[in-house]
Amino acid sequence: MDRPEVRIPTLRVRALPTSTNAYGRVQAGWLMNQIDMAGSLDAERLSRGPVTTVAVNTFQFAAPILLGDVVDLYVERLRIGQKSITLKITVEAERIDGSHEAITEVVATYVAVDCDGKSRLLGDI
Repeated sequence: MDRPEVRIPTLRVRALPTSTNAYGRVQAGWLMNQIDMAGSLDAERLSRGPVTTVAVNTFQFAAPILLGDVVDLYVERLRIGQKSITLKITVEAERIDGSHEAITEVVATYVAVDCDGKSRLLGDI
């Protein structure tokens, strides 16, 4: 018997009034912060230390995130190099009525860094 794939979000956060504009929609900057948080959590875990974001591709909203939505961020590892990690971060909103809506997905690249901010090999600290 085939079971449906169970996905566990890297990060879940509710859209609160402080993250929305006057019309009850989440501001893009707030979402970018959540995307970077989810991506860096995974990249730091893999690199066993600090990372810095070096690139994020263009992202477009397929739908708005509304006040009260629970935002799920899923991270998929696309490429692991010697010093960098490229991730696909997918964002979905769980509406108050329980429905789910795809919001956006981005590709972000993180580089492992040492305490001086210089790039380092993954796993080296």
